[in-house]
Amino acid sequence: MASAVTYEMVEQICNDLSAAGASPTYLKVHEKLGKGSTRVVSAHIRQWRESRAGSTALARDPLFGEWPEALQLKARSLFDALLVVSSEAASASAETLRAEFRLKEEALKRQADEAANDRAAALDTLRSERATTARLSAELESQQQAAAAQRTMIADLLGQRELHIAQCAGLERRLETLRDEHARHVSDLGFQAAAERERLLTEIRAEQDRSAGEREHLMRQTDQLRQDHAAAVNELRQRVGVLDANLSSQRSKTAEAEGRASELAALKRQLETDAATMTAQLTELQAELARLRAQQLASATTIGNQETQMARLELQLQFEAERARTAEAHSQALMLMRAASPSPELAPGPPEGDATMG
Repeated sequence: MASAVTYEMVEQICNDLSAAGASPTYLKVHEKLGKGSTRVVSAHIRQWRESRAGSTALARDPLFGEWPEALQLKARSLFDALLVVSSEAASASAETLRAEFRLKEEALKRQADEAANDRAAALDTLRSERATTARLSAELESQQQAAAAQRTMIADLLGQRELHIAQCAGLERRLETLRDEHARHVSDLGFQAAAERERLLTEIRAEQDRSAGEREHLMRQTDQLRQDHAAAVNELRQRVGVLDANLSSQRSKTAEAEGRASELAALKRQLETDAATMTAQLTELQAELARLRAQQLASATTIGNQETQMARLELQLQFEAERARTAEAHSQALMLMRAASPSPELAPGPPEGDATMG
C-alpha cells in the first residue's frame, strides 16, 4: 500500500539505479518496490533528485574548494541537515496524505456499505412490490371472476323477470276470464232466483195450512241467514280496509311488494270462497224451500212476509254480488298497478294461489 512507502526506501533504490548507470524513474522504482502510489513515489523521487542536484552543485562550485576544510565540513553538515529536514517534511506530508487516504478509504468503505445496504433494501422493496403485484393480480382475477358471476346472475334475474311478467300477463287474462265467468254465474243465479221465486210463491200460496211453529222456525233461520250475510259483508269491508292500508304502505315501502301481492291473492281466494259460501247458502235456502214445499203449510200473512223476506234476500244477494265484483275489480286494479311499475331489484313472482289457479 502507499502508506508503507518511505523516503529511505525510495532513496536506496534511486542510489542503486544511479550507481548502475540508470536514471531513476517512477516505473523502475515502483517495479523495485512492488507497491506505492504514483503521488508518494514521485514525490520521493523528486526529493532525491533535488538532494542529488544540490550535492553535485556544491561539489562543482570552485569557491567551495577554496574554503577551509572545517568550513566545508560545516557546510556539508548544514546541507545534510537541510536535506534531513526536507526529508522529514516530505515524510510528514506523506503521512498526512496517507492519513487523508485512510480517511477517504474509510469514507468510501462506508459509502460502499451504505450502497450495499441500500441495494439490499431496494431488493427487499422490489421483492415486496413483486409479491404485492402478484397478490393484486390474484385479487384482480378474483374480482373479474366475481364480476362475471354477477353479470351471469343479473342475466338470470332479467330472464326470471321476463318470465314473471309473462306469468302476470297470463294471470291477468285468467282473472279476466274468471270475472266474466263470475258475472255470468251471478246473472244466471239472478234469473234462477227470479224463476225460483215465482215458483216458490205459487207453491207457498198453496201451503196456507202450515203450522205457526214452522213459520217461526223459518223466520229464525232467515234471520240467522241475514245475520250471517251481514257478518260476511262486514268482514269483507274490514278486509277491503286492510287491503287499502296495505296499498298505502306499499307506496312507501317497495320492499313489501311481495307480501302485498300475497295479501291480494289471499283476498281474491277469500272472495272466491265467499262467493262459494253464498252459493252454498243459496243451495241450502233452495233445499229449505223445497222442504217447505213438501210440507204445504203457510198462511196469507206468512206469504206476504216471506215475499218481503225473499225480496230482501234477493236484494242482499245482488248487493253482495256487486260488492264481490267491486272488490275483485279493485284487487285487479291493484295487481295491474303493481305489474305496471315493479322494482327491478324486487320483482316478485306470481302469488301462490293465482299460480295454482292458472
